[in-house]
Amino acid sequence: MKINDTAAAATPKYRQVFDYLAEAIEAGVFVPDRRMPSERRLAEELAVNVATVRRAFRDLIAGGIVEKRVGDGTYVLPRPVTENENRINLILSNYEGDTQRELAGLAMREGERLKVACRICYAGKTDLAMQLRSFVRFRQPTVILGDTSVGPEAIREMEKAPELFVVIANRLDHLGIPSVIGNDYAGINILMDFLQRQGHSRIGLLHNNSGHPIENIQIAVWRSRCPAALEPELEFRANVPGGEHPSEYAYYCVLRHLQPGGVTALIALNDELAVGALTAAAELGLPVPEKLALVSVGDTVVGRFANPPLTGLNPNLPEHLHQAFDLLRRNQERRFGPELLRIVEPALVERRSTRRSRETTGTVFPQTYSLNDLSKQKGFSQ
Repeated sequence: MKINDTAAAATPKYRQVFDYLAEAIEAGVFVPDRRMPSERRLAEELAVNVATVRRAFRDLIAGGIVEKRVGDGTYVLPRPVTENENRINLILSNYEGDTQRELAGLAMREGERLKVACRICYAGKTDLAMQLRSFVRFRQPTVILGDTSVGPEAIREMEKAPELFVVIANRLDHLGIPSVIGNDYAGINILMDFLQRQGHSRIGLLHNNSGHPIENIQIAVWRSRCPAALEPELEFRANVPGGEHPSEYAYYCVLRHLQPGGVTALIALNDELAVGALTAAAELGLPVPEKLALVSVGDTVVGRFANPPLTGLNPNLPEHLHQAFDLLRRNQERRFGPELLRIVEPALVERRSTRRSRETTGTVFPQTYSLNDLSKQKGFSQ
């Protein structure tokens, strides 16, 4: 076989090589535990350069279809015998934060509970699309953490077989891709109600400024509930680049913009942001909780063991994964289009970063709002 290299060829050469290798694996030409031809030999057979073959192999490796063994060549990995065999991929962003680590552990435990083999993968924007391409080709059910690594190319790959995918912590259901999200309308309202009951009216918001749809919802709810939200000193934009650790950016943002009397309480949209704010506030002579109440979204290890421990919104990650695994199973069984959306309710955990939590540590206040209730609250527009 020779790869089509005419100007009219619509498919890039590496994709043609990928398709050739995928078809050969599906046909049993290349089988598990038997070494595949070398990149150089395949390049000669297909009349392409070695770099083109190497790029095609990268897609297959990223998708867990083949593996390179140091000093021994490339081998096809064992695959499920049938499409319904219990195996699920979980793709996390290659930024290793506490949420990613917690999700990996929870996924393994959920897999054990359901007797499902769970493979943990890590990807950035570039290699995520490569992984998804392989998962679509080989029909591998996959759960994806829907952070900023999920770009247009990755979405296009998922749209080819949406029944194979569930995105958590991002809404892509409007594009036909099944999604599991936290109830962010309720979540920010829970935090606002809690702080307002403590007597706070000037409640600031610290966020990544990522443009992520979930973050945009959280910002919109805060603005609708905070009468002073239009005052620039109440909104803290950390401008965190994709894949970077938020704490440093939050620290400098708060250090530059937090002023005495500007805000009496601050909501951080994740625990890493909150830790940066905690340090900056102390250096400015506005310690938490004596002069600034600080709450966060996440309830991760970072927040639980900060000094002081953070009052925060627990998004219920175990339930996110439970719903995601169940949604994958249900969509494999459905005959007329996938179910597209599940919503998980959060809960407030009160700790010492808010003044009134001095009597208690780790008290959980369950979420009690429905979306209908929220739409009726004064100052909130759904």
